[in-house]
Amino acid sequence: GVVAAAPSGLRASRYAFAAVPVFLMALVLYLATLLPDVGIWDTAEFQALGPVLGTAHPTGYPSYTLLLWLASVVLQPFGNEAYRADLLSALLMAGAGALLAVRTAMATRRWPLGLAVGLIFALTPVAWRWGLRADPHAFHVFLAALLLVLLGRWQQLEQVRPGGGARWLMSAAAVYGVSLGNHALTLLLAPGIALFVLLVAPRILAQQTRLVLACTAVLALTAVAVYLYLPIRAAMDPPLMYADPSTWDGFWYVVLGEQFQGAFGTLPPPGELIDDVWGELVRNFGTLALIVLAGLPLGLLRHPRLTALGLAWFVCTWFFAFGYPNAAIERYYLVPLMVAALAIGLAADAIWDALHDLLERNGHALAYRLSASALVLGLLAVAIAPALGRYESLDLGRDTRGRSIVETTLDAVEPDAVIISWWSYSTPLWYGQHVEGRRPDVLVIDDRDVLDEGYGDSASAVEAYLGRRPVYVIRRDRDLEALERDYLLVPVADVPMEMYQVLPEGTD
Repeated sequence: GVVAAAPSGLRASRYAFAAVPVFLMALVLYLATLLPDVGIWDTAEFQALGPVLGTAHPTGYPSYTLLLWLASVVLQPFGNEAYRADLLSALLMAGAGALLAVRTAMATRRWPLGLAVGLIFALTPVAWRWGLRADPHAFHVFLAALLLVLLGRWQQLEQVRPGGGARWLMSAAAVYGVSLGNHALTLLLAPGIALFVLLVAPRILAQQTRLVLACTAVLALTAVAVYLYLPIRAAMDPPLMYADPSTWDGFWYVVLGEQFQGAFGTLPPPGELIDDVWGELVRNFGTLALIVLAGLPLGLLRHPRLTALGLAWFVCTWFFAFGYPNAAIERYYLVPLMVAALAIGLAADAIWDALHDLLERNGHALAYRLSASALVLGLLAVAIAPALGRYESLDLGRDTRGRSIVETTLDAVEPDAVIISWWSYSTPLWYGQHVEGRRPDVLVIDDRDVLDEGYGDSASAVEAYLGRRPVYVIRRDRDLEALERDYLLVPVADVPMEMYQVLPEGTD
């Protein structure tokens, strides 16, 4: 039932009661709204990377690329390569919700609260949206949730006997290394993890030096092993390769994200920052956002180590996100929102204990059970009711933009053509060519290729091929204005974007 478990913790089956329903319900919802085919922008790049084992844009994402390859093999019965990459995100995001359910149950010793918190997170608009398409942020939040569970288990054993949970801490170190190979946001998790470890075992550096060194070695070796994929695979000249990480300069350019360095801007004023954070909490949790606020002081009182970890993750990640311009910055909010959902669970745990003291201890057992059940059902209702209204706006099941680009654009150009494109449209064209084998005679040149091949700019790339091969451009307005001064641009009909064939000025 819904009665507090013994202080020793829950049986494994109780964790399953929390995790399995969250995973299945979230997965069913994600599958019903999943992007069914090739997408555009980064999505199409990641959909293509796994099957061809390419190398991605900075910071390389080697862990995710290898996982995409594995998914392209294991999930073969479930659709084409693009769909399998999208399905992987659905599995990872549903898995993140399930792991959060386990961690909540571990902290509160109440599996119904784990179930509620896992669903609350999985049904947020941000988690739902990024569980529907290929993207490494689904893997990032999954690994962060896995770290919460591993560190929680280490804490349980460490408090029984110092050093008793060594293998769990080493496992967390390995997972952190894999996460470093997935996304650089992992660096922002380090302060919270260090704080948590020192709060659980203040003398770990002095008394368990070998364990600390072993964890450091495991982390480093895992991260290095994963990142070695980039130069090794790049040396094989894969179909998709960004900035050639087989060279020393190219490797560091990708891994350190030199392309994006200097992009971090000025933070908004404190009042505006707080308003923005609060706005995101309300958009994702509705009225439950108020309980997030209550969860912070209650968590610090009742679960200080876990709350300190979560608060560090929340602040560090959100601080970075607000100063970093990105076309889809909400992806960076996934870990903070997961922490906020956990805070809801900690606040609800305090309410549950208050009900126990008020009713159960005064002989009102039935009223206590009914009240505790109403608490959990209320959390679920407040989470699920708004989600029903989001279904249509989040549904990608009829999104065929990427497929339309692949089908029409490659068929519209002449043999041996050159298409000078930009990222959002280059990636689905590459998917069509390298994954589906369409039009191998066509050369798609992206702004990245313009740099790597030394053209200088898109106009110089046009000049390099005009007169030798048919040239087409898919460019933004500012580029088209410059091209129109020197060339005749003829619109290409029946393609889902502005595309032009480039002809010498004066051509009839």
